[in-house]
Amino acid sequence: MLDGRPAPSRSLFRLLAEQALARSAGAPLVTGNRVELLFDAAANFAAWLDAIAQAEHSILIEMYLFADDDFGRRLRSALQDKALQGVRVYLLYDWLGCWREHYRGFFKPLLQAGAEVRVWQPPSFARGLRLLGRDHRKLIVVDGHTAFIGGLCASSRWNDWRDTGLRLQGPLLDDAVAAFADSWLHAGDGALPHVATDHGSHGEVAARLIATTPATANLMRLDLLIAGFARRRLWLTDAYFMGTTTYLTALQQAARDGVDVRLLVPRASDIGWIATVSRTLYRPLLSAGVRVFEWDGTMIHAKTAVADSRWARIGSTNLNLSSWLANRELDLAIEDEALARQMETRFLNDLDHATEIVLSGQHLRPALKHARGERRRLPVRQQAVIGAAAAARQALRIGDAVGAAVRGTRSVEQSEAASFLSIALTLLGLALLLVLFPWLAALPLALLLGFAGVSVLLRAATLYRRRWQKKQHPAAPARPDKPPPDDDVKP
Repeated sequence: MLDGRPAPSRSLFRLLAEQALARSAGAPLVTGNRVELLFDAAANFAAWLDAIAQAEHSILIEMYLFADDDFGRRLRSALQDKALQGVRVYLLYDWLGCWREHYRGFFKPLLQAGAEVRVWQPPSFARGLRLLGRDHRKLIVVDGHTAFIGGLCASSRWNDWRDTGLRLQGPLLDDAVAAFADSWLHAGDGALPHVATDHGSHGEVAARLIATTPATANLMRLDLLIAGFARRRLWLTDAYFMGTTTYLTALQQAARDGVDVRLLVPRASDIGWIATVSRTLYRPLLSAGVRVFEWDGTMIHAKTAVADSRWARIGSTNLNLSSWLANRELDLAIEDEALARQMETRFLNDLDHATEIVLSGQHLRPALKHARGERRRLPVRQQAVIGAAAAARQALRIGDAVGAAVRGTRSVEQSEAASFLSIALTLLGLALLLVLFPWLAALPLALLLGFAGVSVLLRAATLYRRRWQKKQHPAAPARPDKPPPDDDVKP
């Protein structure tokens, strides 16, 4: 009883929770699936190649980064062989993730073999320069029967990285093919031909396939909801953690309420300043009781969450604004105790290879709980190539953290001084360079404005041409008793 009224039944709470989850994720809970967790490149890459080798009808690949390296070429060769055998191969890659491969003709052998290849948002005068809203998904669908989802891209770089993916079979393949078809349609002219899917039940796993598109914020709402629903534990692994103030508050409130909240992030990201900015977020989390760990290895790239030994999420979405609001992402939210416990076991194993950050000293500053060994570093040239390619993809993520300090929307603690000092010195250094060499700012701006001007001019010319063609060939008046043809119907 509450205030003299009967308390709501547990079934009502479950109904409301299910409704909230479905509406937040924008995806229904689908049962009858089989999900196999695949940890790291060895398991994921072997499973990809094996499934592709057995493909008989179709292969769909939506991949943010497809590299011209050992594994990238091996995967391209496997797809090329299948295309030559008559298997329908559809490949969609992101321009920003594959800009070097795009301009060096890496995908031409696939086209020559009969595969269909499209690129997401390449810069052009007709379409303009669109760097935001990348296709960050990692999806492979073979014969409408098996799908692979996760955080791994088609590159040998992942051989030394820690990441998580999965193999999916069951009714959710319909949603996987639909997600690919939507991206395919928006990336070029013409819809994806029909791809038959296996509707049969392959297991007992209930899950949601969340295909995020720019500005939908489906996964952001779901992540906030899970932070509020978690009762015992919420363990997060994220490669590029730059949570918003709202999400940080949700994690702090959960920890203060007794939830075991843990966050595992890279010690040193492939984009160096990301780790620096992430550290500016530690103190408020640690003060609230959230435990923070840094990975000791080369790089941890997984984007996973597990809550209360019941719910888990695996996919491509990072805990930052770029993933939540700007990109096309793909994640599987699983409601299954056995799989959630597997994820918990793996998380605890990962913590054995990580160092905990704790508050210490007079001012309770974030510090290492235990000393750690020297991290093995990549060759300087490889670091430079990786960092340059990734910097553009992540540039806007710094805005939230720096903006918070400038606007005063979040208190800046003493322990964050070193991180903010490095950010401040970088910004001041850039300002000094612009004062001494104004052309450093003027030239890129002039090029950008020129590109935009030509793009708009071409768009105007296209519209004028269409209007002129319409005047030259006016449509015949429709008979009163007959509707106009489809070509004359305007939306």
